[in-house]
Amino acid sequence: MTYVQLNHDFIKFIDPELYASVLDKKDDGDCVLRLQLICERFLSVYLKERIAPENIEFFTSGKGKGAEILRHFNERLTTAVASGLPAELARPLKHLNKIRNEFAHNLDYEIKDADMTKYFDLVDAFTIDVGTPHGLEGNVKDFQIHINGEITKTSDNFQAGFTAATYALMTKAGIWLANDLNKRGQLNLGRPLQ
Repeated sequence: MTYVQLNHDFIKFIDPELYASVLDKKDDGDCVLRLQLICERFLSVYLKERIAPENIEFFTSGKGKGAEILRHFNERLTTAVASGLPAELARPLKHLNKIRNEFAHNLDYEIKDADMTKYFDLVDAFTIDVGTPHGLEGNVKDFQIHINGEITKTSDNFQAGFTAATYALMTKAGIWLANDLNKRGQLNLGRPLQ
């Protein structure tokens, strides 16, 4: 199989190193904040691809490299959904943001098993059929990841679970976005990778 470079900013939300650094922090609140920021990067990349260049000024704040497409997560999410983002992808993003807000605004907040289960279910509900297995089929709660040489089941460890679920969600989002760009004739492919 030949792989090709995608000339889009996908690395901003699917780079495995981003997720490895989340696990290095060993703090639940920091984990949720960092994962939500990664998801926010996805929304920014998506909106950058969807908003016509001649209209971008109506969606940005700031100037130059510091310019942002919209300022708040919910603004980005609702604009993305209005621009064609599937609701099945938006729901887990919204739920993760809700959990992030709980950590940010409630000093005593502790993650609940129900929140973790709901997030897993929402991530599982967003499916991508590309005609061939992509490795993220199945239930997130059954995934296993390697942390410091040990295998950890996602349902047994909050940080491992949320990190693996978000990685699965963002990777599926990347696959969906590549297909969406291709359908619209906007997928920009680079040279073959060795």
